[in-house]
Amino acid sequence: MDSYHIALFIHLVTLVVAASVTAVTKLAAARRMRARTVGELQEWHGILMSAARLFPICLALFVVTGAYMLGVAHAPVWTSAYVVAGLTGVTLLLVSGAFLGIKARGFRDVLAEMARHGADRPAPKLVPPPLVAMLPAVNSGIALTVVFVMVTKPASIAVALGIIALGMALGASTAARRAVPQRMEQARAS
Repeated sequence: MDSYHIALFIHLVTLVVAASVTAVTKLAAARRMRARTVGELQEWHGILMSAARLFPICLALFVVTGAYMLGVAHAPVWTSAYVVAGLTGVTLLLVSGAFLGIKARGFRDVLAEMARHGADRPAPKLVPPPLVAMLPAVNSGIALTVVFVMVTKPASIAVALGIIALGMALGASTAARRAVPQRMEQARAS
């Protein structure tokens, strides 16, 4: 057992934690959309926000353990395609996470105001802004393609970044396809 393999273990455990947190946040978001009361809506939103706090920690551990493994390998790989794509993916996820965090805190404040008038009141129908609805799927696309690039290690930076862009596009199209039935359902309800 050596420090490289310990760092690799932490790197992989962090991936498992990030995937688990993703599952919790997606469950909480779905339950939040189906909440019947303001209090229930507030509870699921709180769970979502609490779980999401682990994402930046996971990203930091990814970078730190990845950097350590690159340093131990003593290879000049900082400009290699997979490292550039990985750091690009982490940056995109941090920016997206910060944006979603700001929106979530704003929504938390709106919910707190609604709860002051009665947490047992019926929950309003939620229609998130298109970008807020799309970013979780885009983030999943980024994360999956970063893992793909890390495993396949393409030789070209353009190819590696193209793979990340493909993951973003697939995530966006998945979110857009999910939004169409929701919009049709909302139109029928009006």
